[in-house]
Amino acid sequence: MRFPRLVHFPRNLRSIHTNIQPLNLYSKSPLIRPHNPPLSSDIRSSIAKPDDFLFWPNFFNVEESKILLSMALWKLDRVDSTLKRRKKGKSSSISQNPVRVDELQSLFDREYGFEDGHYDSVIHNYRETLLSSLPTSSSSNLKSTLAKLYSLLPNLPPFDQQNIPPEGTITHLLHLSPKGEILPHVDNLEASGSVICGVSLGAERTLRLKMKDEEADGWDIKLTNGSVYLQRDSIRYNYEHSILPYSSAGSIWNDERLKEGHRISIMIRDTPSKPAEL
Repeated sequence: MRFPRLVHFPRNLRSIHTNIQPLNLYSKSPLIRPHNPPLSSDIRSSIAKPDDFLFWPNFFNVEESKILLSMALWKLDRVDSTLKRRKKGKSSSISQNPVRVDELQSLFDREYGFEDGHYDSVIHNYRETLLSSLPTSSSSNLKSTLAKLYSLLPNLPPFDQQNIPPEGTITHLLHLSPKGEILPHVDNLEASGSVICGVSLGAERTLRLKMKDEEADGWDIKLTNGSVYLQRDSIRYNYEHSILPYSSAGSIWNDERLKEGHRISIMIRDTPSKPAEL
């Protein structure tokens, strides 16, 4: 019997059993491209540390993505008051046969009440909720799939699958409509710690990282279904991140514009450190 390799991630990143080696911003990949690169690569490399952005393009397979999407939609629908006021449409279902990526869009089978703008005007056409607990009837498959995600967080103490989300983490579910976008921003420094981990479910979108100057250098990353990224330290604090609209030139990859669709992200942040007592 062959066992999966134990991959040791850099800089105290938790070791997990996986056959997937993460990419970084300097990896040669069709999913990562420079945006406004500086004339000298030394300028960027002095600020953006390679280990501070890691990307797993196929961390979750389609079946695992379906499990996570179903849970996220259930949680989001429970807090979507507009769904309660509207007659729900006929529910779509995916056959019991192996799921294809393009079938995941059939899970989005409601007329959702998207918010026009976030309180800080960063996110547009979205729904969101905090994931503080799992449904009481959660399957072992859901718990093990989420545990696989949380295991990526560095410095997270060992946790039991029965206690998800683990202590010391903040987890949000964000549903972005096909017309939605997230403007460039750095996450609130007081509301979260130094690590941001995100899984993309559903339609492909472009994540853009750029320094805080208008024409500063950065990268575009193609977020495929089931992909996971982790940003920390130099990237988390010095680079703004955004999700580009489908109308943007940045949403064109290999001369083809990304196909519009619904996307849900599961965003995990570590809790901010408490200041030392005086």
